[in-house]
Amino acid sequence: MGGIVGFGVLIYIIGMLIIGFWASKRVHNLADFLVAGRRIPYPLAVATLLATWYGAGSCMGASGTAYSEGLLGVVSDPFAAGTSLILAGLFYVAFLRRLQLLTITDIFGKYYSKNAEIAASVLMVPVYIGWLGSQMVALGYIVHLLTGIDPLIGITIGGVVVLVYTFAGGMWAVAVTDFVQIIVLIIGLLVILPSVLAEVGGLSSLFSQTPPEMLKFFPTGEGYHGWVGYIGQWTLMGLGCIVGQDLIQRSLSSKNERVARTSAVTAGIMYIALGAIPIILGFAGRIIFPDLSDPEHIMPTLAMKFLSPVMVMLFIGALISAIMSSADSSLLAATSLTTNNIILRLFPTIKEERVLPLARIITVIMAILSMGVALYVKQIYDLMVNSWATLFVGIFVPVTAALYWKKANVWAAWASMIFGTGTWIVYIIVKTGTLQDVSDSIFYEAAAYGGLVSFVSYVVTTLARYNKIPDIELASSIPEQV
Repeated sequence: MGGIVGFGVLIYIIGMLIIGFWASKRVHNLADFLVAGRRIPYPLAVATLLATWYGAGSCMGASGTAYSEGLLGVVSDPFAAGTSLILAGLFYVAFLRRLQLLTITDIFGKYYSKNAEIAASVLMVPVYIGWLGSQMVALGYIVHLLTGIDPLIGITIGGVVVLVYTFAGGMWAVAVTDFVQIIVLIIGLLVILPSVLAEVGGLSSLFSQTPPEMLKFFPTGEGYHGWVGYIGQWTLMGLGCIVGQDLIQRSLSSKNERVARTSAVTAGIMYIALGAIPIILGFAGRIIFPDLSDPEHIMPTLAMKFLSPVMVMLFIGALISAIMSSADSSLLAATSLTTNNIILRLFPTIKEERVLPLARIITVIMAILSMGVALYVKQIYDLMVNSWATLFVGIFVPVTAALYWKKANVWAAWASMIFGTGTWIVYIIVKTGTLQDVSDSIFYEAAAYGGLVSFVSYVVTTLARYNKIPDIELASSIPEQV
């Protein structure tokens, strides 16, 4: 079986590389590399958003967390994460697409200041380095399960492949490979689900055999801190993801505002529906393999038990698709922010013909940093979810205010970023004494308090300077470009 699966994976990887080199012919400048020349149509936009969200956390992480913690453990992903796509489509992406930006932190330069733009970008880049690291860890797990070799080899292989096609084709390569990857992923999930459900006696039997406490969707008996953490789960991903560069980059790449809006809403609905499948597999895994040492291995373990070699090859391809689609998105996001909003702002005299080669060099550096992070990661789901906290506590409020409040101002943006992020960090340190091996509940509580302080800081600072602040036009007042 290992030989067949390995051969199929090899063919799959070669296909991704071919797409990358094909897409490279469409890349002539930084806008082509970062936002595909703003020409992505609706089907491709939906696919790339869905594939970006459906990564290692959604597959292996969510199934493993459902296996060990139940529904309350996966509120952040897929439920809050899917909601973020819908909210982004309804209230954000059309405005941002209208502004003709290249990245989400361009809005800081437009409405606040260059220094605020650089600071916001510096705050965001580690999120994507960490997220890419989590995807590489997942790939290492899969290679180890299939071959028994050191997971480091899988991390290295995956990192190199994602780097090569992203380096070559930028957003065009990412979007087209995402389209292929999400098709493979959906087929793979639909292949394994019936076999696993048949083993446990169907869906109703599965839920009847699952302990009631594993099916709770709201906290009960945990008191005040339980509800604060629960709110933190929803807001951390549900609001933090809205201002993520990976989401916004796809909306900015859409060919018009309507495509940006409808593709985000469509992808959000599909994501929640597809996200239920790994949760179901996690619950079924508790019954079939009650003593599994590492719950995050449950999906490939189920595949190898119930599927034929050919179907295993397809399913493993689906898992690799999920990982690579999220990995390339985070790699390109880190590259975009570093190149466009840090280096080009600090060194604005760089010649235009050198910008695209510079972006590709930054892509290599980001990939190397992420593979280094991957060596220290133990839990896929935890790293993926917790890395989004800085977006919620530091970025969400200033971006929202810039779009919807005429009194948006640079002092309030600084206060929101500093005090929101500071509250998040201080709360964790006070509760645990460290920033390592922090429990999920503490992270979620810290995110809830950090988000609240970020909002209050922005409002209080704005009201304190109310008579000194010139009005800023609403983004919605800009003539629509379709």
